[in-house]
Amino acid sequence: MEVLADLLRALRNTAPLDALRRRHGHRHMPGLGREEVALMAGLDPAYYARLEQGLESHPPDDVLNALAHVYNLDTDRVDHLYRVAHPAGQVQISQKLQKTVENWYHAPVFAVNHQLDVLAANSMARVLFKGMDHTDNLMRHAFLAPGAREFFPDWEREARSKVAHLRAAAEEDEDAPALRELVDELSSESREFRRMWSNHDVQVDEYKHMRHHEIGDVDLRHDTLCVQSSPGVLLFVCHADPGGAAEEALSLLSILAADEGVNSAVD
Repeated sequence: MEVLADLLRALRNTAPLDALRRRHGHRHMPGLGREEVALMAGLDPAYYARLEQGLESHPPDDVLNALAHVYNLDTDRVDHLYRVAHPAGQVQISQKLQKTVENWYHAPVFAVNHQLDVLAANSMARVLFKGMDHTDNLMRHAFLAPGAREFFPDWEREARSKVAHLRAAAEEDEDAPALRELVDELSSESREFRRMWSNHDVQVDEYKHMRHHEIGDVDLRHDTLCVQSSPGVLLFVCHADPGGAAEEALSLLSILAADEGVNSAVD
């Protein structure tokens, strides 16, 4: 991802500072720093720093959209940003599908590919995972994010389910280079992943038990939907059984997401 890192640094170094800061309401500072760009885009500063350093791969489209908004890029430059971030051969989603995901207001929704790169996420999904590392890929999040074991109280069960999904995807397309690279990366960095991968389990668990830092326990079920117009793209839709604590937790999450949207619009 060095090409993307180079492009992001170039955008930051050549940005019209005065116009940018007037539009986003930021104070005058000499030069435009990474942290300031991250704050303008509503991104975690540490995550954005990794993007510029070439240490984070496959940024989701909502991240690219936020950066395009910060720099007020025209259509040609937005297309160029997308082409750099999504080299040929990677699954991409259309703007129509991006809007469909974003306009889903009553449940956390992710658009992912078979190796669980997050291609798009709605506001509830972003708030659910806010402040955590490796949210660009749900496998990396489960095995490499420092807070994953607190976020998933039954981490072993959740991790096994994600490995089962990846194993099933690998058996369908064992020659997919991006999937092989992800398996190699996780195998080299996580002993737990190596153990689970060797089991060849393909049973995916539809129940998700999560612990949000503001809401508390959130127990959801998720459906996996194929997108006919976008081969290789899956929608993960989380929902709660009616009338229980999970439905109340989902309502609170919806309120947090709405508040986040209002604050972003004000900023």
